[in-house]
Parts: sequence; C-alpha cells; structure tokens
Amino acid sequence: MRALKLITFSVNTATIGKLYDESGALICHTIERPWLQNRVNVSCIPAGTYDLKPVNSPKFGLTFEVESVVGRTHILIHKANRPSELHGCIAPISKFGVFGNEWAGMSSKKAYDKLMSTLDKNEKHQLIIERN
Repeated sequence: MRALKLITFSVNTATIGKLYDESGALICHTIERPWLQNRVNVSCIPAGTYDLKPVNSPKFGLTFEVESVVGRTHILIHKANRPSELHGCIAPISKFGVFGNEWAGMSSKKAYDKLMSTLDKNEKHQLIIERN
C-alpha cells in the first residue's frame, strides 16, 4: 500500500492541489470542484485520510475510488479538465489554466497516466488530503 498526500486550496470556482508520493515527490497537480460543505456531486472532498480502492468504472475504465468519505460514494479519480466536468471527483492535471472564466487543468490524460503508472492497480492505497 502506497500513501499519497494531496495538498489543496479552494477558490470560488475550483479546488486546486498538488499530489505527492510517499517520498514527497510531486506526481501531478489536481483540480476539483470548490468546497461546498461536502455536498454530494458538487463539493470537493473534505480533508482527511481515505483508502483508494481500484475499480473498473463503466465510464472511465480502470481507476481508483476514494472510500469512506462521510455522506458520499462513488468518488473517482479520473481525467477531466474543468471542475464543471466533475461530480465530486478528483482530476489529475499537468498544469493550470483558464477556460473562459473557469479555472481549468491542462493535459489531464498525461497526468492521469503518470499517476496510474505509480500505483499498483491490484491493491488499495491511502490518500491523505490536507486543505490550506
């Protein structure tokens, strides 16, 4: 089991972060919806320690689900570029930008592939989320 640390902060339209491996090396940046009191499908994930379980999503294929978020289920890590494309999930991204008036991520596929290549897809891992 590997432990990942996600350090994030929220602005009005997004939560942006950096995802590190257990040695402290940056894996990728992330983007989520803004903090909206953990409301289902519209809020980022609260700070805490969670398990990442490998799942085969009908829509996104092999990925990881963030387990044990109070009041929430089916929180996935998957490719996306804008917070509006997410329903409470986490999108790995390579860098930040702006599309229209919305914070967005660039090169989500590249960042997602890098993250997936660092994790054993047959076992659970740990995700520690810290909010700044």
